[in-house]
Amino acid sequence: MPTDSHGPGLATIIVNTRPHTWEAKDITFEQVVELAYPGQPPNEQDTYTVRYSRGHEGHGSGSLTAGHGVRVKKGMVFDVYRTSRS
Repeated sequence: MPTDSHGPGLATIIVNTRPHTWEAKDITFEQVVELAYPGQPPNEQDTYTVRYSRGHEGHGSGSLTAGHGVRVKKGMVFDVYRTSRS
């Protein structure tokens, strides 16, 4: 049976320089945005860009878009940028 690189349990990930504990093997675009901007539901004026680094080999860095996710690795870093239209 294959095992996750962070094992069965918790992994600490970094979202916008803040550590977060994550239990699931994967994380979605929407979940990362919620960690970056808790309690601030997306609206039509806001656009989010999610970039990650320190991921699994072959997917060590990249971008996430709405509706997509990525496998979590201990120490993975996510940068979330919010742009508001005026």
